[in-house]
Amino acid sequence: MTSEHRPLSRRTLLTAALSGAAVSVVSPGLFAGTATAAPKAARKKLLIGSVDRLGNGVVQLADPTLTGEQALIPVNGQPNAITGSPDGVLAYVGTVFGPGLSVVDVDGAKVTTEIPVGGFVNEVLVSPDGRTVYVATGTAGAGGSRGQVAVVDVATGEVRARVQAGLLPRSLALTPDGKQLFVGDERAKGVTIVDTAKNVVSGRFETEKTPLLLAIDPKGKNLYVASSRELATFGLRGGKAGATELEGVPCGLAVHPNGTFAAVSLYAGRNVDAQLVTVNINSNKVRTKESNGKANGPLAMSKDGGRTFVLDKKNRKVTSANSDSGKPDSSLSTPNSNTPTCVAVVETA
Repeated sequence: MTSEHRPLSRRTLLTAALSGAAVSVVSPGLFAGTATAAPKAARKKLLIGSVDRLGNGVVQLADPTLTGEQALIPVNGQPNAITGSPDGVLAYVGTVFGPGLSVVDVDGAKVTTEIPVGGFVNEVLVSPDGRTVYVATGTAGAGGSRGQVAVVDVATGEVRARVQAGLLPRSLALTPDGKQLFVGDERAKGVTIVDTAKNVVSGRFETEKTPLLLAIDPKGKNLYVASSRELATFGLRGGKAGATELEGVPCGLAVHPNGTFAAVSLYAGRNVDAQLVTVNINSNKVRTKESNGKANGPLAMSKDGGRTFVLDKKNRKVTSANSDSGKPDSSLSTPNSNTPTCVAVVETA
């Protein structure tokens, strides 16, 4: 039986929205004591980016159990991508419009910095050492603009470089050592490889279909490219090594930390339930397939791989599933029927 949890009240959301992007609204007692001392115990937070009917962006902080107190953080622009720093202290929110990148203090529940990266942010990644943020920007809407990858120095907040990686960068993946960045091109069937030491393009290889989502296994052996009705395996220098047929269009992708399988959320059609599928990435075979209502949006997996969270934009909520079985068992609504747009899990050491 799937359990549903209630959203925050309208009064709380309105207070947050009127407070401005740099001011947070925190539920009573949620972060008590964190202003004077860092948390001693490890903690996990689920971050859900959403937008209201007027176009105002909010990041919702919740417990990954989808229970307990929550907090709302207004952001400047509509959230379109979100990720956490390796130590779980900061989160980086890429937005449509606005400066483009907001830095969030997770424990303080507030925006601390806004960095102008330009363009329509499609995805955000942080280097394994936490020193660099990579931001894929550009849009195909209304004629669009040529995209690029902005390379942001975390310490200074400055854009160190802008890499022309394909026509329109949409998806990103980093090797575990942080030495190579892979960029999926929305306007062409190919993946660009960036040397992160020099911030220059070092290679490119073609794909049979437009790459929608990218992921790399924890050992840095293979690149996984999700395209319409397919999850393909490529070597890091190119060359297709195998593929798994999927029954829809992938909207979310994550590789389990044990490197044995990937979770994929699928849009299977307007009048058909979405699917949460797990794929054995060694044998290129579907291992589990579960219906997930209308939850066909982006997904995030916890660091230990135990839980997978998928966005349901139609019903304005996030669903939670056991990653191994792929079976959804609970959900959490976004505040005041906001449309969820992006999701991430952050965790302190």
